[in-house]
Amino acid sequence: MSGLHLVSKRGRLGRRWHIYAWRGGPSIAVIDGEKPVITLELLDLAAAARREHARAAPQTVAWLCQAYRAAPEFTGLADSTQRDYRRWLDRIQDRFGTAALAAFEDRRMRAVIMAWRDGWAAQPRSADKASVMLATLLGWALQRGMLAINVAAGIPHLHRADRSEIIWTAADWQALAPHLSPQVMNALRLASLTGLRLGDLVAIDWANVGSKAITLTTAKRKRRAVIPILPELAKLLEGLLARNKGERKGAVLKNSRGKGWTASGLESLFQRARAAANGFDPELPKAEWPEPVCTVRIHDLRGTYVTGLAMRGLTDEEIGRIIGWKLGKIAEVRHRYVDENRVVISLVDRLTKAANGEAV
Repeated sequence: MSGLHLVSKRGRLGRRWHIYAWRGGPSIAVIDGEKPVITLELLDLAAAARREHARAAPQTVAWLCQAYRAAPEFTGLADSTQRDYRRWLDRIQDRFGTAALAAFEDRRMRAVIMAWRDGWAAQPRSADKASVMLATLLGWALQRGMLAINVAAGIPHLHRADRSEIIWTAADWQALAPHLSPQVMNALRLASLTGLRLGDLVAIDWANVGSKAITLTTAKRKRRAVIPILPELAKLLEGLLARNKGERKGAVLKNSRGKGWTASGLESLFQRARAAANGFDPELPKAEWPEPVCTVRIHDLRGTYVTGLAMRGLTDEEIGRIIGWKLGKIAEVRHRYVDENRVVISLVDRLTKAANGEAV
């Protein structure tokens, strides 16, 4: 056994392999194409990483990163979350690895952290991930009694967009439909009728589907989700069951090969469909692409689902129990898409009656 940990990800240019010195350890190589063969060079890199880990001075940031990687707070995370965390832990080590942990009890370090974060100012989401990951790491050290304060806590975010209020419209579905396979369309419809995140959506097994609800434990929050099976969802599930030859086993969503989807595989095909709907030509530079007519994401179907529940008359509390959103967030969606819509309809009705000489 080499002890190396290999993680693959399929992107637009093909499959990419990330090789770690050990599970939870640092990245030592990134290779594109076929699954890498374990070579002496890779083993040497892994051995060097282990020696560096052994030499990591106690009470440095590098030492803290290694300790956090081995902690249950990290190993208990979903695989996709661990991959994202590893990337940012590597970046933290590159910048702060040799710094003494005690230095982060000086409040002036907050300015240093913000300056490091600002290196990604052109990519606000990445900038925010940098400060949030460091705050998570230092927060873990605070809970373990290694630090007295968390100087990275509460650093303001640069990325302000809240897509919880973005919903799919009929125009979005119409723009995408010609470019979607039946399998991808089924997945998107299921997302719009359950409000589940992409990772949870592809994980639904027929064992999770009952007569009244879909019940599963979500990957991100580790909470029990109970999705009511309303008539439109029941009809979709009946069709998917028929495609599964009536067998209530295996993944509910399957690709064209009859296999369960991966989140990255489904996301990739959706991205291609959206690019086609917008008329994007991969042979042309992005600067020459037309203004997009369809900008929705799969994740926006969560807001679409919330809107649908509100239109059916569910209270904010009932919706919150189903989808796990805070009541304030649900209230914002309700105000924008439900209450506002009803006000406009009522206004049109009154004006129409007035124009016809009817009592308002």
